[in-house]
Amino acid sequence: MCDDHGIIRSGIRRILEGTPDFQLRAAAPTGKLLVEAIEQFRPELAVVDIRLPDGSGLDLLESIAAISPSTNVVMLSMYGARGYVEKAKTRGARGYITKECLEEELIEVLHAVMADDKFVSYVREEAISRDVECHPTVDVDILSSRELEVLKLIAAGLTNSEVADELRVSPRTVESHRASVQRKLLVRTRAELTRVAREAGLLD
Repeated sequence: MCDDHGIIRSGIRRILEGTPDFQLRAAAPTGKLLVEAIEQFRPELAVVDIRLPDGSGLDLLESIAAISPSTNVVMLSMYGARGYVEKAKTRGARGYITKECLEEELIEVLHAVMADDKFVSYVREEAISRDVECHPTVDVDILSSRELEVLKLIAAGLTNSEVADELRVSPRTVESHRASVQRKLLVRTRAELTRVAREAGLLD
């Protein structure tokens, strides 16, 4: 299992340890540590958050498949938009579930994935409705972890120089990341970057 939030890892650990059919072998906070755990344990099942501090969980699907083809991956996300679900399915995930799920719903999805070759998703209708309303075109999961940091800081009102100081990089590096973010998200102005960050839930 992989999620960068300790409370989520603890919650899933508690759920799985209370379910006789599953045994938790590792709980990783980063994609790098997850890949190392996959290499060590070759699990039948992996629950992976889409957004990780060192990249997108979706980008790990190919590596996991190469290391352990028999590992079934269920993606875990805050978002229930159909675009995210389809992307997970296309890239080889076996299941998709949002963090709004109940304990029994998580277990139901995991059982279904292990019992059948079909792709399984459990997304609450209200999550779909909210994402359609609030996240109509935003797909920040295509950004690298550093690009996400730059986006959040710029959207918070910091100048390029202030972002550079915060991240301990050069202003030129920040400008390069900002240009990449704007190109990937098809936006041009600071106001548009702020809107994108807000709609993606990156701003507190």
